[in-house]
Amino acid sequence: MVLERNFQTARVEPVYGPGPASKATMSHKWIPFFLTLLLPGGTLAADLHRVARGGTSYVAARNDGRAYRSGAGATSWSVQTTGSSAALHGAAYLSGLFVVVGDGGRVSRSSDGGLGWSDETSSTSVTLRDAIDHGSYLVGVGDAGTTIRRLSTVAVWDTTLSLGGASLYGVASNGTILVAVGDQGTVLRSTDQGLSWARQQLPAAPALRGVEAQGATFVAVGLGGVIRRSTDSGLGWSSVASPTGQDLLDVTADATRFVAVGAQGTILNAVGSGSSGTWFEVDSPRAVTLRGVIFDGTQFLTTGDEDVVERSVDATTWLQVALETVRWGDVKRLFRGTSVR
Repeated sequence: MVLERNFQTARVEPVYGPGPASKATMSHKWIPFFLTLLLPGGTLAADLHRVARGGTSYVAARNDGRAYRSGAGATSWSVQTTGSSAALHGAAYLSGLFVVVGDGGRVSRSSDGGLGWSDETSSTSVTLRDAIDHGSYLVGVGDAGTTIRRLSTVAVWDTTLSLGGASLYGVASNGTILVAVGDQGTVLRSTDQGLSWARQQLPAAPALRGVEAQGATFVAVGLGGVIRRSTDSGLGWSSVASPTGQDLLDVTADATRFVAVGAQGTILNAVGSGSSGTWFEVDSPRAVTLRGVIFDGTQFLTTGDEDVVERSVDATTWLQVALETVRWGDVKRLFRGTSVR
C-alpha cells in the first residue's frame, strides 16, 4: 500500500497497488514513519484557540502548547515550538511583540513575527484564557477572576485583580475602556488600563465566552447561543435575539458589523453595530468548533479545531485555508480495523 497526501485538504488517502494489501497486518508502530512521509516533522493537527495579527504576521494559540503562524494574507500556516506543552488559549500583539497565554499562568512571547518564542514569568499560576492590547499595556484574563497586565516595553507581569469564583474567558478594548466577560454572566469594566475593575449587571447569568468592541458598542457572546450588548461602553447590557442554540466562543467586528463563531462551525453575522441589527447564520466550510475570530482590516479570519483556518472578505462567504498538518481522525480512518489506537 502507498500513501498519498492531498495538499489541498491534508487528508491521508490510501492507494492500493497490485497484489495483496492487508490493513490488518499494519501496526500502530508504523504511524510515525507514515507521518514523516506525509509532512516535514510528521505534525499532527491540534485545536486552535484565539488568533492575533501584528504587522504582516498572524499567530494562533494552539492547545498542544505550540503556536500556529502565518505570514502576509494568512494563507500559509506553520507550527512553531514555544518551549512548553502547556495548552495555549489566547493571543495578542502590541508594538512588535506577540504574546500567547495559557494553562498554569503560562505566557510566551515572540518579537520576530511569531517565529521564535521564549517564556515569560507571569504573576499567576491560574489558567489564562485571553489577552488584548490596550494602550501601552498587554492585558490577560483567566480563571478565578484573574487579570494581569504588563507594559509593552517591560517583561514584568502584575496581577491587578483576582475576584475569585467566576472565570474570565474574553477581554476587549475600544481604546479607552476594557471589558472582560466570563462565567455566571460576569462582566468587568476598567477605565484605568486594567489596573482596577468594576462589576456590571447583566440580564440573567449566561456563561459568556467572548467580547468585542465597536466604538461605544460592546457585544458579548456565550454558551447556548447567548448574545448580550451594551451601547454605552459596557455600563448597561441587554439581551439580543440569537438565531442559534450552539455555543458561541468568540466575536469580532469591522466598521459595520459583528461576527461571532462557535460550536459545529457556527458563524453569525450582524450588520448595524450588533445593537439594532439582526443576527443571521452563514455557512462554514467545516463543522468543527471555531474558537477564535478577528478582522485584520481587510478580511475576517476564524480559527478552530483540527487546525482549521477559514477566511472571508464579506463575513458571509467563507473559504478554508489549506491545512499544513495531518488530522488524527484521517490517520485513524486510514487504519480503521487495524491495531491502530
